[in-house]
Amino acid sequence: MRYLSGRFFIGLFLLLLGAAIVLNLLGFEISARDILSYWPLLLVVAGLDWLLSSFRSRSAAGERKTIFYPGRFLSGLIIFSIGALYLARKFGYLADLKTDMFWSILLAALLIIAGFNLIRGRALAERSGGRWAFLGGVKVGGSSPWKLESGSYFAFMGGIDMDLTAAEIPDGETLLDLTAIMGGIDVKIPPDLAVVYEGTAILGGIAFKDQEDGGIVASRKIGEPGEAADGKYLRIQARAFMGGIDIKEK
Repeated sequence: MRYLSGRFFIGLFLLLLGAAIVLNLLGFEISARDILSYWPLLLVVAGLDWLLSSFRSRSAAGERKTIFYPGRFLSGLIIFSIGALYLARKFGYLADLKTDMFWSILLAALLIIAGFNLIRGRALAERSGGRWAFLGGVKVGGSSPWKLESGSYFAFMGGIDMDLTAAEIPDGETLLDLTAIMGGIDVKIPPDLAVVYEGTAILGGIAFKDQEDGGIVASRKIGEPGEAADGKYLRIQARAFMGGIDIKEK
């Protein structure tokens, strides 16, 4: 079962509204409000899809194995639970359950996770450079040779475009600490560069090469320092909160 897109739900919404109009023309008393009252079903379907898509089969070295995506599974579980909760209330169950407490707990949990990741990332990073973008755009690097240094890059309601394809990578570890809050960061890396990647997305998305994570909460770690043949490697710590980070090979 493939990962359902937002276009699917918009299309389903329009289809149901159109069906309600046709049924009214045929004499059935069905209002758009009646159709809209079943909106929790969309969350239930989406949650089930995310839960199933968190287990994917891939072929590697002639063998087929199942890969588990814990972040997608957690996001699907939360979305399914929200839909099931409101659907149960619609049919008269769990009427005494206060939904405002549920939302408060969920919001508090997301804020704690986001705060922990920000504090942890800054504690690990020893930076000598970096840039930030606030309601604007910043470009870093390009086609001309330049020296890359460890640094923190922060985009808040803005964008950062980084091109590392012509960068001179120093020996040992070079750390890039990337944070996007309601903004975006695009990073282009050379294909032969060893990379240790660790990313967390909360209500956002992060793409690292061919790996994509997104949803309510998602996390992934790829690579080890020992994989660098020449001792040079790039460590990327990426966090996206209601934003997006795209790291790809040029």
